[in-house]
Amino acid sequence: MFKGSPNAYVIFDEALNIVTCNDAYLSAVGRGSSEEIVGRYLFDAFPSPTESASYNLLRRSLDKVLMTHERDYIAVIPYDTSQPGDPPNMRYWSATHTPIFDGNGQFRFILQHTVDITELQKLRERGARELIAEAGVFQRAQEVQAANQAISAESELLRDMFKQAPGFIGILGGPGHHFILANDAYERLVGGRSLVGLTVAEALPEVVGQGFIDLLDAVYRSGEPYVGTGIPVSLRQQHGAEPQKRYVDFVYQPIFTEDDEVSGIFVQGHDVTEKVEAEQLQTLRRKELGHRLKNQLAMIQAIVNQTFRSSTDMKTAGTTISERLHALAGAHESLISGSSGKTTVGEIVRKTMEVHDDLRMPRIRAEGPQMQIASRPALSLSLVLHELSTNATKYGALSGEGGNVTLTWGIDTEGDAPRFTMTWREEGGPPVRTPARSGAGTRLIKAGLSGTIDCRVEMEFEPDGIVCRITADLESFNNEEA
Repeated sequence: MFKGSPNAYVIFDEALNIVTCNDAYLSAVGRGSSEEIVGRYLFDAFPSPTESASYNLLRRSLDKVLMTHERDYIAVIPYDTSQPGDPPNMRYWSATHTPIFDGNGQFRFILQHTVDITELQKLRERGARELIAEAGVFQRAQEVQAANQAISAESELLRDMFKQAPGFIGILGGPGHHFILANDAYERLVGGRSLVGLTVAEALPEVVGQGFIDLLDAVYRSGEPYVGTGIPVSLRQQHGAEPQKRYVDFVYQPIFTEDDEVSGIFVQGHDVTEKVEAEQLQTLRRKELGHRLKNQLAMIQAIVNQTFRSSTDMKTAGTTISERLHALAGAHESLISGSSGKTTVGEIVRKTMEVHDDLRMPRIRAEGPQMQIASRPALSLSLVLHELSTNATKYGALSGEGGNVTLTWGIDTEGDAPRFTMTWREEGGPPVRTPARSGAGTRLIKAGLSGTIDCRVEMEFEPDGIVCRITADLESFNNEEA
C-alpha cells in the first residue's frame, strides 16, 4: 500500500537520513530510482543553502517533530529538487511531517507526505484557466460532491490537509454561493459557525451589506478572479454579539466545468488583523512621537525662560535649568516605560508636576488622598497631566506671571458605585476661548484613562482658565488585573 499509493511518501530516521520512499515520491522529486537517495542524509540528497528560506522552513518543521514527537505542517515551501549539475527546478510544496512510533511506543521515524502545489501557487500570478484544469484540485472537489460516495483513503487525506491548512479555505457552489467545503480556519474566523450547506448570505448575514456578495456575483458572472489585500470585514464572533472588525487578504478564484462554464468559486485567504492593526499603531505612534517632540522642545524653552525670569545670577540659573531638564528627562522616561505594578495618584502627580512647577514659588496646588492606581490608567493619567501642564505652560495659567493651577482628586460615593474624580482648574492666565478644532493634545486628554471600564472627561474653557474634570469607575481604576 505504501509503495503503490498515489500520494508521495518518504521516511526519515532520527538523523534525517532517508530510510525509504515510494514511487509517487520519486516521481514528484524527479528521481528515477530509490537507490539515488535512500540511505543518504536529506540535505545531501536535496542540497539547499543553509541561509535560504527553503532550508530553514524544512529544518524548523523537522526539528519540531524531533523535539515534540507531534505532527507538524508546512503550508507552502519553495524547494529546488534538481540534481547537482542540472538546471534549477524550483517547485512549491505542501508537507506534513508525522512521527512514527514502534510497538513499544518509542519514537523511531518521521513520515513526510509531500504535495506539489506549484500550479496552485501560480494561480494568483497568472489567473489562467488551464492551470486549474491541469491541477485538477477544484475539479476533484466538484466530483466528490456530485458523486456523493464513500470517501477514498486519498480523498480523506486531502480533506484532512484542506481542513488543517493555516489559512481559511472554502469552496462555494452555484450562483447562490453555497458552502460545499470550509476548513477549520474559516470556521474559526467566523466564530465557530457551521458553514457547509448554507449560502454565504445565510451563514454570514452580517457581510451582506458589506459588498462581499456583490464581489462573488461579479466573479461568478465574469469568470475573472478577485484579489483583496487588507480588506476590512465585520464578523460576528458570538451569537447575538456585535460584529467585530477584522482585516483579511483573500482570493476569489472561479471554478470551471469541462465546458468552460463557471460552476463555483474557490475562496482562500488569511486573517491579517494583527498585521494591519500593528501598522496602524505604528502610524499613530509616529504621529504621537512628532507631537510629543514638539511639546518637549516647547517645555525646554519654557523652562529656560521661566528660570531666567526668577533667577538672580547666571550660575544659579544654570544649575536650576540643569535640575529641571533632568526632571523632565525622568518624567519622559516614565511616560515611555509605564509601570510594572500599582503606584499612587499622588506619585503620578508629583513626578509630572515637578517638571512644570517652580519648587521655590509653587504655582500648582495639588491635593488629594493616597489612592492606588493600576499601571494602565497610571500611564494614561501621566500623559493627560503632561498635556494639561504643557498647554498651561505654553498658553494658559503658567505661561505668564500671576497664574496658578489647582489640582484635586478623590472618591465620589454618591452614585451606584464609587468613582475616582480629578479636577484641573487654571486661574489668572490669559483670556481663554473655546478652540475652533481639537488638536492632538486635546484629543489625547479626552481619550481618558485606558484600562478603566467607564471613564468620562469634560473640558470647559471658562474665562478665567481651562477646567478639566475626569471621572472613572473605581474598581477598574485600581484593579491591576482589569
